[in-house]
Amino acid sequence: MLRWLGSHLRESKMRTRLLLLFTVLILLPLCLQGIVTYRHFSSTMNDKTEQYTIDIAGQVNANLDRLLKDLERLSLMPLYDEKVLSILAKYNGSMGSGSWVFSDDYLKMKLYTSGQAYDRPEIHGIHLISNSGVLFSNVDAMAINAVWDGSGEEWFQTLEQSDGQWQIIPPHKPSYYSLPEDEYIAVARVIKEPKTLERVGYMIIDANVNAFGSILDNLNIEKAANLMIVDQQQRLLYERESEDGFSAYGELTKHERLPQLVSGQREVINGKQYLFVRHHSPYSGLSVIGLTPIDVVQKESRELLLFTLWIALSCVGLAMLVAIMMSYRVTRPLIELKNKMARVEQGDFNKRVSPLSNDEFGQLGRGFNRMMDEINRLFHEVFVLGIREKEAELSALQSQINPHFIYNTLESINMMAIQQKHAEVSDMVTALGKLLRYTIDRAGRLVKLQEEIDFVASYVRIHKVRYGGKLHVFFNVDEDLKDVSIPKLILQPLVENAVYHGLDGREEGGIIWISALRFQNEMLLTVRDNGKGMDEDAIEALNEEIGRQPAYDSLRRSEQDELGLQNISQRVKLLYGEGASLTVDGSPGQGLAVTITILLPAEGADEDV
Repeated sequence: MLRWLGSHLRESKMRTRLLLLFTVLILLPLCLQGIVTYRHFSSTMNDKTEQYTIDIAGQVNANLDRLLKDLERLSLMPLYDEKVLSILAKYNGSMGSGSWVFSDDYLKMKLYTSGQAYDRPEIHGIHLISNSGVLFSNVDAMAINAVWDGSGEEWFQTLEQSDGQWQIIPPHKPSYYSLPEDEYIAVARVIKEPKTLERVGYMIIDANVNAFGSILDNLNIEKAANLMIVDQQQRLLYERESEDGFSAYGELTKHERLPQLVSGQREVINGKQYLFVRHHSPYSGLSVIGLTPIDVVQKESRELLLFTLWIALSCVGLAMLVAIMMSYRVTRPLIELKNKMARVEQGDFNKRVSPLSNDEFGQLGRGFNRMMDEINRLFHEVFVLGIREKEAELSALQSQINPHFIYNTLESINMMAIQQKHAEVSDMVTALGKLLRYTIDRAGRLVKLQEEIDFVASYVRIHKVRYGGKLHVFFNVDEDLKDVSIPKLILQPLVENAVYHGLDGREEGGIIWISALRFQNEMLLTVRDNGKGMDEDAIEALNEEIGRQPAYDSLRRSEQDELGLQNISQRVKLLYGEGASLTVDGSPGQGLAVTITILLPAEGADEDV
């Protein structure tokens, strides 16, 4: 990915790069600041929400403690009233064995319980029960049983075993009511005679379940949150359900998960995540549990995120606008300079950059203008004057040597040789005429391969006559290469070197092979002889010298060479680039092979002939 991005950036325009750079420089700190701010705010809000929920739970527990302490004090009052203790002791016996009550005792107990329940709306009933089950209450006599047997009630058995400690009984339907339809939360205590510590009865205070709910009325509790009050046995005393009516107590008690949860933990219930908070009261042993949906906790964070995104989008739009304007202003001088240079590449050297500022772009423009002035001067001084000088030299040369006069003279000699029946002289004169015509008439640097081969053939004919038939030359040229353009006079120097330095002085003469072959996209021009050759070290040194940039004649094997190997190597490299080369190979007594490698032009490419 990074490599792909890097390659596209390298190929993109400067304006695109600057636009991307400005955008990144503007957006990067903005994004970093937004992310850091959002994370900090979100973390702070989560912590504050969690602490607020804990505070709410603590406040609920504090209110519960006040209510329960009040009820506990009421449960202690009979211990300080001799009349109440004596009346309860009068009706002693096994639970459920009581049958009748003195009217005077009933009235006294009725007044006592009614007085204790006066102006306490959270209390539904205060009940004093003797050991035999005789029940005294502030509740209307028609709504409550006179005698009650609680031995079958599980909660009452727990009360009997409490040894005088006050007990909180979870919501239940007491059976001592004539029509037990409603549930009540009770605070109960075993009443013992202070002197003998003998049990004389029980006191049960029934509180409305709504009394626990009224504790929450004045507290600002999130509507989507659940709030529960449980005792030490994780029994539910009260639950304030969320606005959608969802009850979480049943889900929390599954698999006994509730005792294992700790405050501040995230808990998933029915696929929804909640913040779990627990506050325990050391006094009552009750725990207030709060469950707040994480969506609610993060509500303000989401609002901040949405606000941040809108701000970020606005800033992105503004940043893009500023980046486009800045990149345009910065790159406009460069684009103008590029357009001027494109016109210069097409040969228009009169282009200038204006106006010029005092910054780096202005300095670059002034440098461009000075360069154009210098190019114009050099063009007129070097090219125009040089062309005129060459034309003058050519005219002077042509005025001194008239090619037609030479051709006519050679033709006259050729006719005389034919009349005198000197065939070899005729051949040499004909070949010499072709050589002169090739070297004088053609002014271009490139010729077709077939023309160079014909020229070499004429050159070889003269040497065949000279060596009296001992020199043999063989040509091997691919037909599809005959029209390929090559540098003029590139093969003749190689043949000349082979004749004078490879075969000269040998009585038996020699053979020269001249080939032009195609190898993939390369053309290999080779001149090989079977002459003296060279040892391996000399050939290696020769190839090293050819590859350098030495003086002109450093590789000429004799001062009579008109063109040395190094000169030919430099010519092909100048024309075809570093892909072209000249190499020498051979061995002592086996001759040498000089190979010129030229890259062939692609199909359809123009050739400057």
